Amino acid sequence: MKNPTLLSLACSLATVPILGYAVSLPLRIRYEIAKFNNLPINFRNLKILHISDLHCRNSNKINIDIWQHILNLDYDMAVLTGDLVLDNVKQIYPHLDGIKSLVKKVPVFYVDGNHERWCFDKIAKLFESIGVNVLYNKIGLFGNKSIVGFRDYDYLKEHNFKGIDLLMDKIANGIENFHIILSHQPQIFNQLKALKKHKMPNFSALILSGHTHGGQVRLPFLPALFAPGQGIFPKYADGWYQNNAGNLKMFISKGLGATHFPLRLYNPPEIAIIELTT
Repeated sequence: MKNPTLLSLACSLATVPILGYAVSLPLRIRYEIAKFNNLPINFRNLKILHISDLHCRNSNKINIDIWQHILNLDYDMAVLTGDLVLDNVKQIYPHLDGIKSLVKKVPVFYVDGNHERWCFDKIAKLFESIGVNVLYNKIGLFGNKSIVGFRDYDYLKEHNFKGIDLLMDKIANGIENFHIILSHQPQIFNQLKALKKHKMPNFSALILSGHTHGGQVRLPFLPALFAPGQGIFPKYADGWYQNNAGNLKMFISKGLGATHFPLRLYNPPEIAIIELTT
């Protein structure tokens, strides 16, 4: 006769991953407020659509249809913070109509992720041809607002962060003290805090990142266990981080897809709409 206690325990353990997978299927649209003291008037009440880590893996099949959910939402600009494909520019093709519709609605800005390192020239050329603003260590403009985009952190690290120094010098010599910064990997926050402390004391910014997938596989009520590039118990996992003064704020999206391990557990895919206020 089977032990009913062991059978009950086995059933309970089997339910954990099944439930985790089930709750991770629906798309979550996350609404966030970012408050800054002395926010310039031209940034006040700006609504930003943040999309990250789509991780398309099949050029003949759309892995998650986000466009039907977001094209009718209210936002003023959109940012794509990298890893839209797994390893090939063709994997973005099923989403091109959605991206083109997004470009018709609002200005769209893009920075590359580590998974675009195999095709970043091709994806940049493709995006520029449909009206997406590609920011590879560049400053883009949205009306009278500046949007800063950094290359992926691995690329910057390989080049001794030369790109970030040159770009931050341009920012330091500009008129505005507030900027929106796009960077796929959140580790860039360390460099930004150091630059603010030593070179740009009046600098403030909203930093938008992805890459971590929010841990991708999580356990209920526990923080992220692992993030690529940071290892176990990552310093930057998902949600909000800020410096002590509160004038550098970083939001990390949990993203939409998965990489070579194709499942998310207790971690639904998300996009965010972030509103800037005082």
